[in-house]
Amino acid sequence: MKKKIVLFLAAITLVVAALILIFTQQPETLFDGARISDQGRFALQFDRMNRTDSETLSLAEGDALRVSWQIESGQIDVTIGMEDEEALYRANDRAAGDEADFCVEIPQTGSYTITVIARDAKGRIEFLTTKNESGEGR
Repeated sequence: MKKKIVLFLAAITLVVAALILIFTQQPETLFDGARISDQGRFALQFDRMNRTDSETLSLAEGDALRVSWQIESGQIDVTIGMEDEEALYRANDRAAGDEADFCVEIPQTGSYTITVIARDAKGRIEFLTTKNESGEGR
């Protein structure tokens, strides 16, 4: 009888411990922030980002893509390019304290995919299209 009580208490203890583990573990947050995608603009502002995000923009030869970011923590990778072609721009392992603000000239008309891979990152990144005013390449 004593053995059954000890086994019963041990089983109850295990069940309670398992429930505590299940309910106290917080799921990994993949994205806590804002995503903006509209005509010629793609922006992410995040308190925590741990995923891949991408956007495809239709750009014309002579257009420019203004890129800016500010990374407060974690790391990001950024790639800009056309499908089945070598990347037009690539930055890997941009980390805390890294800031950028530059333009990427678009060499040919087409659909360009922007990919951001973030690992435990906090910060912001923005891609803004500046249209070719001369009309060349259209």
